[in-house]
Amino acid sequence: MAAVKNEVKVVEEKVTNVIDVFWGGFLNSIKIFQSLQNRVEEKSLEAFEGQLELIETTLEQLIKFEEESKKLTAEWKANLQEVLTGYGNLTEWTDKFEEALAFSPSKKTFEALSESHAQLESALKEAIGQRQKNRAEVLDAIGENVDQLKQIQNNVLKTLKLNNPLLVK
Repeated sequence: MAAVKNEVKVVEEKVTNVIDVFWGGFLNSIKIFQSLQNRVEEKSLEAFEGQLELIETTLEQLIKFEEESKKLTAEWKANLQEVLTGYGNLTEWTDKFEEALAFSPSKKTFEALSESHAQLESALKEAIGQRQKNRAEVLDAIGENVDQLKQIQNNVLKTLKLNNPLLVK
């Protein structure tokens, strides 16, 4: 009789361990998947930071190029006016030429690109934050449900043990 009770106790412990292992593995799988999602989001943010750095560097180079272009244009204009002072009003013509050489539209395009990139990055960070919050809430809810399922299965096991005539002896 004692041997049967010991065997039942061993079987009960093994079944309880199987339940714990099964649900523990299930919960760990969800946590691993969540971790992978976090890494993907981090890599996305790193890509945005790299793009922003590229845009900013390009804008800086464009600004330097524009400054040098303005200096060269001013020198060229002064030299041209000096050489051609006797041929009428060239100021209007040189002004139009100077406007044609200006790189303001390109600069403004990169500035707008930089601003829109910053806004997009901000929106992405906000969306990622919300997704992480939602995943944490779902993970908590799943953890609670897993605990409840384990308790239910353990209670079913105990009920079966009580109602089994072979185990009552």
